[in-house]
Amino acid sequence: MRIALAIITALFISSSYADTFSMRNCLLLPVTDSAGNSLGYKVYEGIETYLKTSKWCDYKSSAELIEVFSRYRDRLQEHLKDPKVLTTVSNRTSAGSLVRVSLEYEVNQVKVEMDIVGENGTDIYFSEKDTLQDTSPDQIVQTVRSWLELYETTIPYDGKVLGVLGDQLTFTYPKKLKLDVGQGFRVRRFVSKNKHPLLKKVVEWDTDLLARGKVFNVNDNQALGLVKVYESNLKVSPNDWVVFEESTPGQVIEDTTYPEVKANQFGKLGFLTLYFDIASTSVGTNTADNNKATGFTYGVSAEVEAWLTRNYFVMGEFGRRLGTLSEQSGSLNLSEVSITSGSLKIGGGYKYLPLGFFYGPQINLTAGYASYSYDVEESSTDGFGKNSISGIFLGVGGNMPLQKGIRIFGGAQFIPFSSFDDEDNIFGSEKSSSSMVFRGGLKYQYSPLISLDAAFETQNNSVKFDSGSTTQLNYRDTVLKFGGSFIF
Repeated sequence: MRIALAIITALFISSSYADTFSMRNCLLLPVTDSAGNSLGYKVYEGIETYLKTSKWCDYKSSAELIEVFSRYRDRLQEHLKDPKVLTTVSNRTSAGSLVRVSLEYEVNQVKVEMDIVGENGTDIYFSEKDTLQDTSPDQIVQTVRSWLELYETTIPYDGKVLGVLGDQLTFTYPKKLKLDVGQGFRVRRFVSKNKHPLLKKVVEWDTDLLARGKVFNVNDNQALGLVKVYESNLKVSPNDWVVFEESTPGQVIEDTTYPEVKANQFGKLGFLTLYFDIASTSVGTNTADNNKATGFTYGVSAEVEAWLTRNYFVMGEFGRRLGTLSEQSGSLNLSEVSITSGSLKIGGGYKYLPLGFFYGPQINLTAGYASYSYDVEESSTDGFGKNSISGIFLGVGGNMPLQKGIRIFGGAQFIPFSSFDDEDNIFGSEKSSSSMVFRGGLKYQYSPLISLDAAFETQNNSVKFDSGSTTQLNYRDTVLKFGGSFIF
């Protein structure tokens, strides 16, 4: 009990238990021995090295736990059999397989025992023991490695469901498997465990078959699948089991009813988006009268993104709007002023793709050159004229599926060191300038190659001056965009 409380206190965790951790998430507990831990430490290092490089196991570091356990060295073996301690360790590390190895050293031989303990601290998933005449650490490590490889074959699933979106689901799979598009799988739900009445060893797993499907996108150790047949009225949920069926390597889905599987295989060049823009625009100057004019402007904009690889891309944006602004405050010489504004961006970026290129969420980091130009009907007294703000921009954005066929997106861009160009020479010298853009929107996948898009965007550009009648110039635009994207 003392060590359980120590772990909880040291790591700030809860000891609540739930069947949520994958058996392929493994952790090695301290190796105990009867020789003052001199042998156990060397064996621990060898087994840990194997687990860290193993392709069936996602190894969870136990460095913090080792420090806690070291305080209870005299009774370590007893504590490692305490279900409360083991449950706490599992919760802290999200490990579903706790590897417990004990050594009993005798003259010219060593007894080796290994248990794989489940996340509840009581279930024994696998157990082996042997007496070795060779007491070298390398021989002991090799023996334990062979047991661990045997244990991997007894794990009742290949992966676990991470998320569900309609008939699509994302799931994990082990590094050892080379997963191909077209691979069949079954989704099962854990019901109960059948344990040996004396040994507490799990001897059988009861499950319900929920669905069958095919893989249609693979990325690192996560994949995207499409459910083809539902075998139960139960809905697929996170933590359900995924079991792969036998299939021919490289086989592509030919009988699928989901056309995006082929349409979205990587190989496309990019997309082009065309928008019709409606904006609420304002121009404000800090003259003696604090002049400000507002109104609506209308125009079009276009965006293009060309994919160099799955992760790197180049992009460009162009837009132009025009309209008439009316006096809102101050005392303008002109009751109405015409305005034409434009934007130009050229750059590139990197995509972070946690669940694949087409179907998972995407996070984009961008950089490049941006220019915002404004041509307001000239009036030096009012502080209006033709000018622009430009510079190197930095941006971050992303998009994610909301439900089948619908994605939401958003992002922000700013120019950290912008410059101001006054073509009419009606302002004083520039003191500082700033530029910031925020955007959010929605995409509806009308067809595999066409989406209908709507976006909301705010543009804020301002300049401060050292001298002159105008001390500050502000441009603000709130833009509604409606259009579509075309994949090419």
